[in-house]
Amino acid sequence: MKYSPFYLLCFVNLLSAQGIDTLPSYQGFRGAINTPNAEVMKEGEFEFLYTNQTENLHADKSPDFRTNREQQNFFLNMGIIPNLDVNFQYADAFDNNNYHKEYIDNRIINLKYHLPFIPDELFSVAIGMQDIGGINPYIKSKYAVVSKKFKNIRTNVGYAKGEKQGSLDGVFGSVEYAPLSWLQLLGEYDTKEWNTAIKANYPLQLGSQTLNLGLMAKRSLGYNENYFGVYANLPFYDKSLVQNMSLKELPAKVTLSQLNLANSFLKEDKDKLYFEYENNLYVYNDIDALGMVLGVLSTTTEAKEITVAIKKSNIIQYTIQIDSNRYKQFLKDGKYQPSLLNFISNSQTRSQKINNSDLFKPTLSLRPDFVLVDGSEYSDVMDYTYALQAELSMRLAKGTMLSTRYNIPLEQSLNFERDRVFSYRNRHKTTASFDQVILSQYLKVDTPYNWINLLQVGRFDEKLEGISFESGISSKNGTHQLLAKVAKLNDGFDHELDRYSSDKRNEQLLSYRYYLDSLDSNIKLTAGEFLYGDKGERLTFQRFFSDITLQFDIARTTHPEKGDNNIAKLSLSIPLGFNKYIRSDYLNAKIGNLNYEKRKRIVDEGGDNAQNLPHHLKELDNSFTIEKYYMNNNRFQPNYIKEHEQRLRNIFILNK
Repeated sequence: MKYSPFYLLCFVNLLSAQGIDTLPSYQGFRGAINTPNAEVMKEGEFEFLYTNQTENLHADKSPDFRTNREQQNFFLNMGIIPNLDVNFQYADAFDNNNYHKEYIDNRIINLKYHLPFIPDELFSVAIGMQDIGGINPYIKSKYAVVSKKFKNIRTNVGYAKGEKQGSLDGVFGSVEYAPLSWLQLLGEYDTKEWNTAIKANYPLQLGSQTLNLGLMAKRSLGYNENYFGVYANLPFYDKSLVQNMSLKELPAKVTLSQLNLANSFLKEDKDKLYFEYENNLYVYNDIDALGMVLGVLSTTTEAKEITVAIKKSNIIQYTIQIDSNRYKQFLKDGKYQPSLLNFISNSQTRSQKINNSDLFKPTLSLRPDFVLVDGSEYSDVMDYTYALQAELSMRLAKGTMLSTRYNIPLEQSLNFERDRVFSYRNRHKTTASFDQVILSQYLKVDTPYNWINLLQVGRFDEKLEGISFESGISSKNGTHQLLAKVAKLNDGFDHELDRYSSDKRNEQLLSYRYYLDSLDSNIKLTAGEFLYGDKGERLTFQRFFSDITLQFDIARTTHPEKGDNNIAKLSLSIPLGFNKYIRSDYLNAKIGNLNYEKRKRIVDEGGDNAQNLPHHLKELDNSFTIEKYYMNNNRFQPNYIKEHEQRLRNIFILNK
């Protein structure tokens, strides 16, 4: 047989294949080309995807519908919890003939859920929805799909119910084939057209972190046009991953003097040692400083019982007691015991003399301020503004902080300039200025529960001045918390922002937060009046992926000018720079987080989904609120610390 060597090679390759990766589709979800498979992103995966595919809204009427049309699609894909894909898409369409009827300019949320109770060796099943709460019927669909893997081949078949010609609507099927570990060949019927595609995936190792880069190319058999896509996939880096290795010897000893922690006090008496400190060493997470302290003390002292008090603004937050021998054993073998960390009430008395006081010592924080608006109603693609914020803070007394912020605009699109449609989004900040000066006073009340109060006065933003009070009370283990916030403010931008008849703003909010340790997440319910006059309820899901924080809000509010609105909001906080402070005798410095926020109005078909909304769900915010500063971004509490015991060990072993 003339071609037998070729067929033999294909057969051997098929048998020796180790499997097939799960890659993104042109619709964002995991799938072939335009159709889904039953796979989802891994928990903690994060991905940017861009494609230039133009949706075919009239495949049965006009094969040339896409000839004079262009489209850009931007996706943010995430694996937020096990078995669930979440995709955020911004579709921007352009008609070269200036004909926009029945065409896509939309913000789209897609969900896909993998059914967990079916063994993967049999087959996989997923259900999903496209364009949840959106107004464009040409994307809306609901579907179910079944997938089966054979070595390096995956077959998929499903059924979708769509609302318009452009949606998935009917029976669909696809085949994915991976002849090489980095290459996939695909074919599908997407209920309208037959498509073929090729995907290439290249894993790039950056230190201990893997970044997956990919390219996609697609062609419809009945339409003479190619479409492309590029993506970058990043599994969230988790420093708390278990170090499975057991150590015969612990790392070289580090002394307390080398840590040089702020507001420290040491007392040692026979078999007992007491130490209190404030973290001025690690930037991302206060738990890292605790891990270093417990590791250093347990390996350098002869005391059998060690008590450590953690402070914030020289106020004791928590007191932890450990058995030094048991903790040293934990450092060696990594086997955590539930009673290893004991949170107790602080009953120590000491003189007022402390070491390395941070009184009147400034801390400089540099961070980017970034706003991105997919304002297709007002511009070609996206509007943006970014600035550099320099914040200087200083402790004046126990619990007393003074902070000021200097905002330096760097670049902005036309619609962010003063008196343009999005200028209210950053309060018309087109020139460098001091836009924040705040005096903060913390007061901890001595009760069986953790009760902290905060009073703030000053300028909170450009032309926004007044007074704010917060009071938070938490259960002993930190799982439950009630937080009340009240603010009385004068706003010089009242008419320009939302046409208030008064320059007064009144924020009144009550929240209940629950820490779900199995998902390392906070679930929070908030009700009341938000900063810009919208009143209602908001449900928040806040997920921690090591030092990255992902937050999703859904709310229903009513506003004097904008009426009733259902709002969804995505927030992402990514640490930048180094995990340690830059320290000197006169100044501490750090690089802050990059924060991104995206709001979407959920409307019925035919409703208005324009982006010129007031700041729905906006709260008075700064770096020194109870949640951000005192609770280290709402995570530093007993159950969170116990849930991350391996990070306590790792930070000491690796000493990074």
